[in-house]
Amino acid sequence: MAKVTLYTRNILETGTVTVTGTADTGYPESRLYDRSIDFYWKDTATTGYDFVVIQSSVAKKTIDFLAIERHNFSGKFAFWQSRTSGSTAWVDATTRWAQGNNNQIVKALSTVATKMSWRFRVASSSSGIAGTIANPKCSEIYMSAGSSFAIMAGPAPSAEEIDNVQWNKTVGGLERATKFGDRRRVRNYTLMLTTAELDTFRISMADTTGYSKPFYIKDHAGAYIFSRLASPPVEEYVDKTYTNVNLKLIEVL
Repeated sequence: MAKVTLYTRNILETGTVTVTGTADTGYPESRLYDRSIDFYWKDTATTGYDFVVIQSSVAKKTIDFLAIERHNFSGKFAFWQSRTSGSTAWVDATTRWAQGNNNQIVKALSTVATKMSWRFRVASSSSGIAGTIANPKCSEIYMSAGSSFAIMAGPAPSAEEIDNVQWNKTVGGLERATKFGDRRRVRNYTLMLTTAELDTFRISMADTTGYSKPFYIKDHAGAYIFSRLASPPVEEYVDKTYTNVNLKLIEVL
């Protein structure tokens, strides 16, 4: 059965975040966790970079997902690491990799992990030596844990791309298009949830702060999409055991 996975909490928002170097004026470190992929953190120094998030010992969250939508790390080596305390060594959460482009970065763990500190590192070699990175920049660094929910076959799920265009009619009756951006992916699902799954789903929705925050999903086909709710989810009570939830998601660009 197909599933959708929701990653609704970014631990950078509640942890203590430190970054190597000093952010450029107008590109603060808060851009790393503002739920926007349009705004960048940027630094004018030339060195390697560590992005570290330290969680409270009493409020550590499980993690199995890393995403960075936009960056200029092409040609560099990247590391996603964790450690259990401030005195233990950093351990690779995934195999360190050579970043071949400036496209979306997504890493997912096979099992969730609960650690005190997490780090995303960018360096010029696989050994982690800082080397040279000129004017590094990136948008949101998103570290989260996913909750997966089964998608009902009926009513059938749907996927579409909608335009990002406004058509305006002139005085003479002609139409002119104003394009605001690329097409956006839309996903429509109906979930059948047990009582326990419904509780998990509601907790996930609470992370969106009144449906105001976008979040990552892994759709039925395995694509990772930065999305928002197109409308509040609707719960339909089937019986004492199951609740159907209508979930409509739209891509955030």
